[in-house]
Amino acid sequence: MIRYGVDVGSTTAKIVSLTPELRYRIRETREWETLLEGIPSHEIASTGYFRHKIPHRVAATEITTAIYGVREYISDPEVIVDIGGQDTKVIDVQRNNFIVNDKCSAGTGAFLEFIAHHFGLRVTDLSEIHEKATRTIKINHTCSVFALSEVVSHLVDGCRVEDLIASIHQAFAERIAQMIPDDAGEIVLIGGTAQNRGIIRALEEILGERIYTPPNPQIINALGALRYGEEREEW
Repeated sequence: MIRYGVDVGSTTAKIVSLTPELRYRIRETREWETLLEGIPSHEIASTGYFRHKIPHRVAATEITTAIYGVREYISDPEVIVDIGGQDTKVIDVQRNNFIVNDKCSAGTGAFLEFIAHHFGLRVTDLSEIHEKATRTIKINHTCSVFALSEVVSHLVDGCRVEDLIASIHQAFAERIAQMIPDDAGEIVLIGGTAQNRGIIRALEEILGERIYTPPNPQIINALGALRYGEEREEW
């Protein structure tokens, strides 16, 4: 019987159970084995970049588990945006289509980690700093390295860090917005980056739409893996 959903991504590993309330744990990817201590493989449904590396009974892609996980909160989602560490997926549920940005880190969680590290900040600090911004500046480059060079140039010119963080969020959101269908209805944002209110705010301003973020968005794929595994057991 499937009792656990495990999502081992490029940067973090998550495990979810419903016993009967939702419980979860999160570790860095390199520590994924610590999440599975004492758990038999036949009770695990896995997903994520390294889903086939871990012992499991059932495995599913992040596309599938994102849909199953979001349906715990919205019965009929239209578009799901899953911002991961190494790629971003836009899932058009209504049309059964998806787009993956995996060629450049500028629209992924790794880009924000790269920027935060440069400023000596934690990724979790970025949202609060964004709220202190008074303006945004156009960041023209979409490549991480060139974008950072552009940011440093603005710093030298006297721009405030708060304004630059908001500007980076704006550039980040613009890249993701290009992947979202023009006629998208309700948009659901998941993944660890969805905890950054600065990204949500920037996306909402660009799209002119409210973005829904479920509670604990970083564990949605693990939750979806669990629900998918439970369904497979019933077949």
